[in-house]
This record gives sequence, structure tokens and C-alpha cells, in this order.
Amino acid sequence: MRVGSTASRALAGWLRRLRRPGLEPTLQMDVSANALLRRVTDGQLDVAFVHEVEGCALHIPEDLRLRVLVEREPQFVMLPADHPAAARPVVRLADLADDRWMVDPTVDGEWDGVHRMLRAVGLNPRVLHGDYHTAASLVATGEVVTVCQPSSQSRPDTAVRRLYGDPLGVRLLLAARTRAELDAVFPALEDAYWEAARQSTAYREWLEGGGIRTLPRCPVAATGGGRVSCGRAEGSRSRRPRDVAPPRPIG
Repeated sequence: MRVGSTASRALAGWLRRLRRPGLEPTLQMDVSANALLRRVTDGQLDVAFVHEVEGCALHIPEDLRLRVLVEREPQFVMLPADHPAAARPVVRLADLADDRWMVDPTVDGEWDGVHRMLRAVGLNPRVLHGDYHTAASLVATGEVVTVCQPSSQSRPDTAVRRLYGDPLGVRLLLAARTRAELDAVFPALEDAYWEAARQSTAYREWLEGGGIRTLPRCPVAATGGGRVSCGRAEGSRSRRPRDVAPPRPIG
């Protein structure tokens, strides 16, 4: 099983669930979702897990099958732990007006999405370009702030916080050439994703607040001790995964 993916904290759990006797998945990482989709089409990958920044549609080949994992995953912000805004669970963009931002322009749609988000509230901050490993290091030293996946976890020197109003979101998609290939790996991806989501305090609190738009196969529910469990509610039916067709060219 040849797996491709953009960055995700669900990857380790997904690969672990796919691994079994006679099946050892391989992994190709790429910051470009479009590049991964082309590799699936060309037969270089069997499946690809990618994200699509809202307002920045991916170039999806016609012959691919797509399945939506999350219709809209909110993007959070990572800021220095001693930043004044880090004292609150929800941060307004105006609270970051004087900060420098770091964006990875090689991630499809990322720069456009972040730029649009900032312009919508009248901000035109200084922006540095670099990969997100570098960004995390610079956040820790107080040099920049950056958008991050909600499953990211705070550390002693960094804080992950929700952005007020959830102004930036991405759609999480699994792509393959056939429905059978999607069926073979999607349940493991779904379980791994929600496992990673529960491990993030900020994302868990957002989920408990009813912010989710696409429920996991086992609905997320709050339990005692401030934890979120993935358990089936009595009498409930899980939502079937939604497949989507790639757009057809006009003419």
C-alpha cells in the first residue's frame, strides 16, 4: 500500500492501523496536495490524504475518487506561550496585529488563504516565508506567530489557540483511483484522525463546544474528566462517509 499525505498528526496512527502481516504501507510526504493527487493518477501512489484550503480549490484529476474526512477543519494559531493573547482560550486576529506571521508558500493555497483571512479584518502584518518546522521554532523564541492544524499541541514554549470566528478552514480529503481502495483505508484514517484530535486540548474543547461539521464514524462525545471519547450514542446511527466527484471541465 503506497500512501501519500500532506502533513498530519494522524499519520502515525493511520500507518499503524494499516500495518498487518503481508501489508507494510510506504509513505510519501509532500507539502503540495496537487502533486500528491497527480501521483495517484499516474499510479505512483495508491491513496493520498490531502487538505484543501477553502477558497483555493485543488486541481483534482477527473479519474480520481474522493472521500471527505472533514468538511471544514478550523485552523488554529500557534503563538509564544508568554504572548499576552495566550492567556485566553480564543484569540482574535486583532490581538495579533503587531506580530509577524510565518507562512509556508509551498503549501497549495496556504498563502492565499492566510492573506485573505488577514485582509478581511484589515490587517497587513509583516510576513516571513518558511516551512512550518522552522515556524514552530521561531514561535517558541517569540519571533513569529503562525496558523496550525487544530490537532497541534501546546508545549512549554508555545501555545495553540482557537481563532475567534474560525476564519480559516480546510477540507480533508482522501483520494484514490477506485472506491475499493478508499474503502480499504478510510476507516483506519478516520479512527487515527479522531484519536489525534482528542489528544489536543484546544481541538478537544472546540469539539465539545459543538463546532464540528462532519461527525466521525463514532460520534465524538464529552465524558467525565474533560475528555472526549469516540463512542456510539444509544439509538444513534453513524454518518456514512461522503464521496465527492471531482469537477468536470466545462465545454
